[in-house]
Amino acid sequence: MAAHALLSASSSKRWLTCNPSARLESSIPEQRRSGDGFDFSAEGTLAHEIGELKLRMACGQISEADFSEQYEATKESKYYNAELDDYVDTYVNYVRSQIGDGDRPLFEQRVDFSDWVNDGFGTADVIILSQHKIRVIDLKFGKGIAVDATDNPQLRLYALGAYSKFHEEFPNLREVEYTIHQPRLDSITTDSTTIDKLLDWANYYVKPKAKKAWSGTGDFVAGDHCQFCRAKSQCRARSDFVNDLAKLEFREPPLLADQEIDTVLSKAKQLNSWVNDVEDYVLTRAVEKNIVPAGYKLGTTVTHRKIKDEEMASLVLRERGFKPEEIYSPVSLKSVPQLEKLRPKGQVAAMLGGLIVRPQGSPKLVKQDKPEEFE
Repeated sequence: MAAHALLSASSSKRWLTCNPSARLESSIPEQRRSGDGFDFSAEGTLAHEIGELKLRMACGQISEADFSEQYEATKESKYYNAELDDYVDTYVNYVRSQIGDGDRPLFEQRVDFSDWVNDGFGTADVIILSQHKIRVIDLKFGKGIAVDATDNPQLRLYALGAYSKFHEEFPNLREVEYTIHQPRLDSITTDSTTIDKLLDWANYYVKPKAKKAWSGTGDFVAGDHCQFCRAKSQCRARSDFVNDLAKLEFREPPLLADQEIDTVLSKAKQLNSWVNDVEDYVLTRAVEKNIVPAGYKLGTTVTHRKIKDEEMASLVLRERGFKPEEIYSPVSLKSVPQLEKLRPKGQVAAMLGGLIVRPQGSPKLVKQDKPEEFE
């Protein structure tokens, strides 16, 4: 299992802004996801693995036989599909276009920036070294949130670690450039600075804040950086922050000053996010510890019947006289309710029997209507 730094580059925006959050987070177990929900983290990891393999192959860092073996192994993942592969190719082609003659490309390169951040290390997707410049390229495979490279502390720390590791071998380095590539959002953003400015940022901005973060001191500060914090649903600073906003949001719009309306519009997303985080925390607590809030009970979501083997179901229906054009819409088998409309009630269900299943619902908290049920 890979080690994770307390003050990692990937969480740097959070601990640089809210210094004590790193220590607070470390005391909270990572929330487990129940059921068979889609694991976006696993999908992203797979995309990175395929990207690394293709880049190493393109740059002659792996044999064709080893590439083929490892590439075929990645296809066994349930998250693999042709669309993912195509998006990875977009990223790979971009990286290849940025490698010049005489450059040294490094993939999944571990970097150490512990001269400025206690036990600070991380793994950069791509580092390209030339005589005068360090380039850092980071793949973000998510499609929900756009991430900008401008003043991005994660990529700056990667660049800092690369400079620390390679500056003696490349003594004429003067500039760093860092790029975030999000192929599913068709987004490529780039920022740059000089080595001197990067070192000033590290010495005078990062180092003192990292010292506070390491010791768990400083002020808790709520904001957009709370999104991936483990403490986000229980954090008092975040609660105070959104409660101040809620006092405005629950007033009638005509009673709000123009400046207050602007505040509500700009911060309402954070309020909604906080409420969702609290609901997720309470649901997880109910499932794992059987602690259910007063007035609620633990139930399951309603699921729809589905056919577990469409090929077999199609064969059964055609043997019973159904025509292909009746049961397909347009190329996949119709849903159970659509098929049932083709014959009198109950006949299709009887024909398909055990081929029709109802998936288990996901847990949810249900408000009880009758107080006597939970008093």
